Amino acid sequence: MRVMCRVRTGRRAWLAAAPSDTLGGMIRHILVLQQRADATPEAIEACRVGLDALVGVVPGLIDCHWGHNIAPEERRGGFTHGFTMDFVDQASLDAYGPHPQHQVAAAKVRETFERVIVFDFAM
Repeated sequence: MRVMCRVRTGRRAWLAAAPSDTLGGMIRHILVLQQRADATPEAIEACRVGLDALVGVVPGLIDCHWGHNIAPEERRGGFTHGFTMDFVDQASLDAYGPHPQHQVAAAKVRETFERVIVFDFAM
């Protein structure tokens, strides 16, 4: 399989095809979320805090970024929030799912958001 990546040199940038197996073992885990109509700002913040707290607790989870969708409303598809997590490898992502502290955070996310799209890729 080949993936496209942006390559920068100086002021120029272009897309280059590279075999995914040459890009290393890291995995980026992306979730795009649509909040429930009754979701409160406090519940949304609790989700962010709960997910951020997993970094350093879940083995192999090295980073988490959370954000509110700032795209024009007509391009959002109803999705209001999202986050990314970086894992050192596929095995770490696989172990993340059943991790007890992930289960707690995931339950908060399911209570607060009605639609979730997951997109994982090797970096």
